[in-house]
Formats: sequence, C-alpha cells, structure tokens
Amino acid sequence: MTKKLLLINPVPKNDVNLGKMLSFMRMPPLNLGYIAALTPKTWDIEIVDENIRHYNGEEADLVCFTSMTYNAPRVYELASHFRARNIPVVMGGIHASMVTHEALQFVDSVVVGEAESVWHRLVTDFENNNLQRVYNGERGSLKNLVQPRKDVYSRKYNIRNVIQTAKGCPMNCDFCSVTAFNGGVYRQRPVEDVLDELETIDSKLVFFVDDNIIGYGKNAEQRSIELFKGIIDRGLNIKWGSQASINFVDNEDVLKYARESGCFGLFVGFESLNESSLKSMHKVRNLESGVGKYREEIRKFQNYGIGVLGGFILGNDEDKKDIFERTSDFILDSNIDGSQFSFLTPLPGTNLYQRLKEENRLLYTYYPHDWIYYDVFNVVFRPKNMTPEELEEGALNVYKATASVPKSLRRAFTSLVRTRNVLSAVAAYSSNRGYASIFSRKYGSR
Repeated sequence: MTKKLLLINPVPKNDVNLGKMLSFMRMPPLNLGYIAALTPKTWDIEIVDENIRHYNGEEADLVCFTSMTYNAPRVYELASHFRARNIPVVMGGIHASMVTHEALQFVDSVVVGEAESVWHRLVTDFENNNLQRVYNGERGSLKNLVQPRKDVYSRKYNIRNVIQTAKGCPMNCDFCSVTAFNGGVYRQRPVEDVLDELETIDSKLVFFVDDNIIGYGKNAEQRSIELFKGIIDRGLNIKWGSQASINFVDNEDVLKYARESGCFGLFVGFESLNESSLKSMHKVRNLESGVGKYREEIRKFQNYGIGVLGGFILGNDEDKKDIFERTSDFILDSNIDGSQFSFLTPLPGTNLYQRLKEENRLLYTYYPHDWIYYDVFNVVFRPKNMTPEELEEGALNVYKATASVPKSLRRAFTSLVRTRNVLSAVAAYSSNRGYASIFSRKYGSR
C-alpha cells in the first residue's frame, strides 16, 4: 500500500503574515523539494506551504516540518494534532537543530543539521517501525546532489525556480546562525551541475538562495564568474537575483558577467552605518570596504544594471537615537534601489543570543510560545541607548521617510534610470512597499 508523506512549511496565525505581505518574493521551500526528491518513489508526497494556504486537515502516514525560530510554535501546535492520531512527526530546520531538546518535547523525531545524508535512513527506519529520536546530518560534499522535486510545488509562487549553488560561511557574524547550521567551510556545487539544473527549469525567473553567491576567497570568486559565463554560453536566457556580500563590486568581471547572465538585483547586507556596530557584528567584509564607500559601491552595482536591496539592522548596542535620521538620509542620498530595515534579533544558536541572555536583556523568554516574536520585526531585547518603544518608533519613522508610496515611486523611477532595468525598478518598488507595509501594520497606529 502506498504511503503518504506530508511536508509542511508552517506560518504562525498572527496579524502579520510575512509570506503574504512580501508576496513579491514568495518562493517555494527548497529544502522540502530536496526531501521530496530523496523520498522513495513508492511514496505519495504533498507539500503544504502555509505562505500559500494553511493546513486544512490533510492526512498522512508521516509528517515532516521545516522550521525557523519564529514559526516553531506553529510546528508544535500542528504536531499535537497529528500525534493525537498516532501519526509520527519529524521536525528539521535551523530551529530544531539549535534547540533540539525543546523540539523533542513536541515531536517524535528531530533531524539536526542538513537532512540529505540521513533522510534515506530515516524513511527506512520508519518503514521498519524503528524511527529514532534524533538523526544527526553530516555536512557532506555538494557534488552530484539530487535535483529537488519541482513538480510538488504550488503554481502560486511568484518565483518558482529557487536553486542553491553553495552552503556554509566562515564569517560567523554575531547575529547569524548560518555558520552553526551549515558549517564554517564554503562548500560549492560543481558549476556544471548547477547549469544542468538550470536547463530543466520551467520559467526564466530564478533566485539563487545562497547566503553569498560570490563566496569567500579568490577561488570562489572565479567560480562565480565561471557560473555566470556558463549561463551565457549555454544561452539559458534567465533573469536572476540572489544575495551577496559588498565585495561583489571589487571585481569588474564579476559585475560584467553577472549582468550579462541576467542578474537584475542582489540583496546586500550593509547592516549598519556605524563601523563600531560592524565590528561588534564581526562583519568583516563591510569593515574592509568601509562605510564611507557604501554610496560608491551602490552606484557601481547600478552602473552595471544591477539593483541593490540593502539590508540594515537597527538596535545595535552602538546605535543612539540619531541612527534613524542618519539611516533615512543615507537611503535617500545614496539612491539605493530598495531597503529592508529589521531589528537586531538574538536567534538561538548565535553568539548574540548567548550574550543577551547572560546580560538578562531578553524581553520574551516564555518559550516556546515567545519564539513567535523572533521574526526580526519585533524588538525582543532591551537596547542599550533607547527603550524598546523608541526603537520601534524610530524604525517606523525610517520607513515613513523612505518608503511611503510617493517615495517608493520616486525611488523606483531613479532605479530605472540608474540601472536601465525595468525588473530592478519593479523589485525596488515592491520591496520598499512590502517591508513598509509590515511596519505600518504592526506599529502604524502610533
């Protein structure tokens, strides 16, 4: 008899659904596509992504959740529903890997780390009625990876094609858990494997979900050029976006071939206008460049037709109340295409979380319920130089100053002029209004 695997990407049922508010960036959960591909073909597989629709009673023989920190309470809520009917529940993802002891209180089995190396064993154990409590995934080579199952994705994603070309980061920034989860070594898929996967896609819009598409070091830099050239040489004719560090602009060939291969925009973590904040974050690349060069680097991206969505973190210990006006002025003066402002958020598994916990500065510690606030759009700790309310108000004012409808339209027009790229301008407007809507919904009544 065919068994059914239900894969769920949960979303809290709260007043702000990020997936809906940021619908322009709605993409399928790639990790669940890989799990589907690694599951024996004798299984029936269904993905429920609650960014698209909430779970509505689907049955299954085995249920697997992926989870970040903010949606862990939703996992536990749904897990109780399945376990009450004796349906085994597996939980993976970064939150379960960082606080495994907590997850085990609510689910039958936890996958710690990357699931690719253990999923076959887990399914075999389940079929033999011998499911283990913990499976520790290994960080293996990315050569000859199975291609994710795309046929199980909903048709309702704005960007259906998501591809990962590398994992890991040696930087270990204070606020980031990527190094703890994916390791401190930058592991890369062979370029030909990535290009072969691109040959199979069903639309021309692609997002490379790498934390840093250019990688770390000269060899990785050359590998990114090889990838971009391969896209051109194979005539793939795609339009793509990704995430990159600021040093993307240091090599003219990287910029040139990125644009020629179809790059329309990149998310770049500028993080702060305070170099002291960058030091405390351990944001090495930005310190090497220097805050004073941010404007020049933004312009360089745009000269090559690449829009920039800049990420900025507010609430660092070195931030004083003038940071909001300074950030607003910078956004408008630099003509950066899009901007995302989020609060410094101490996620479990990070150095930041451990430090703020030891300093007794965390505001929401009724776990697991209070994990719902750890979504980077809530202040969850006591800042050093302002109250939590002043931090929230300041961030709202930055959005009002930079991302109102008139300002967003003006910035989109400037993006079009500077990049000569319609897709960049559309992405700029959508991102500015999307993030502003989140803050307006949460704090606009003030």
